[in-house]
Amino acid sequence: MYKKLFLASLFILLNTALFYSQSVNLDSAYYFLNKGDTKTASLIFENHLKLNPKDTKTRLQLGYIYYNQNRLSKSLTNFEYVGNHSTDSKDVETSKSAAYVIKEQLALTAPRALDLYFYNFYESNQDNYIANLVAHYNFRMAPQFYTGLYADVYTDSRSKPGLIYNDRFVELGGFFRYNILKNLLLEFRLGYARKIDQDSSTINVKPILVYFTRFGEGKVFVNKSSQSKTSMFLDLYYALMYDFKYKNAFAQATFNEVLRFHTGGYSYIESYLVQYAQFDSRKLDYNNYAEFGTGLRFKPNIAVFPVLFIEPTAKLYFFKDPVTNIKKDNTFQIKAGFQFIFRTPL
Repeated sequence: MYKKLFLASLFILLNTALFYSQSVNLDSAYYFLNKGDTKTASLIFENHLKLNPKDTKTRLQLGYIYYNQNRLSKSLTNFEYVGNHSTDSKDVETSKSAAYVIKEQLALTAPRALDLYFYNFYESNQDNYIANLVAHYNFRMAPQFYTGLYADVYTDSRSKPGLIYNDRFVELGGFFRYNILKNLLLEFRLGYARKIDQDSSTINVKPILVYFTRFGEGKVFVNKSSQSKTSMFLDLYYALMYDFKYKNAFAQATFNEVLRFHTGGYSYIESYLVQYAQFDSRKLDYNNYAEFGTGLRFKPNIAVFPVLFIEPTAKLYFFKDPVTNIKKDNTFQIKAGFQFIFRTPL
């Protein structure tokens, strides 16, 4: 009996000492973290996890530390664990949002990566289905320098020789891209292009300068129990390019004011205003216009999934047709379709 009592007492003492030791270690880790010594703090946190691998609070701290140290893969591992195992809804929301952003950053810094842009919609005024697919297979040469292969397809269901709603083409080739600043990039394309409505093919050269930015924050993941379920932001996009296959230069600008209502997880509904303008150097009537509208977007609770939209707009044309000398009538149309943007390291 005394032996059993002694063993039980010893067990309690050992566990108490172990708990105290772990508590002291965590206090030390937070002390170094507050002092800015993240290297020492991360070592103590890592040793703590060897004994307590399910401690999501510690893994959350390591996720932040590794992210600030630009150790993105290790940061992602810890954030994903917290997102999948924590019982704290705020930590889950933070971790899933961080993991989503880090995956995109890993695609940008990976030696090889694939990115896709697919924009597909029906336009009521033209009774026209319009689709644009752009794909890049990226090789990272150095920080901010990329090269690789690209495909660019623009088509619709109504254009034909003599009645062109959009310049339709299929283009394949190679590219070189330099990220001048975080939101400013220069891309140079050299490829083989097939002009569908002209029934001709050519070698194409296309330099493109793009600037984009966002004012405000669009939340990625929000729990249903979250106190804040709305995001408000402004997206700006500008592009300048010369397209050798059409012997034409283009300027584009888009403004998008967005109010996002989160419906749980990755799902949201957006109400937005949009203003878009395009000009070309040849003054072709269908390429020179301003468009103003509003719309609704919906994304289901799936991290990687197309965003569905419906968008009523008014379109104002600037120039007359160079052949008929007749100016297009301004139009009202409803667009409905989806947009899919995807990036992944390979």
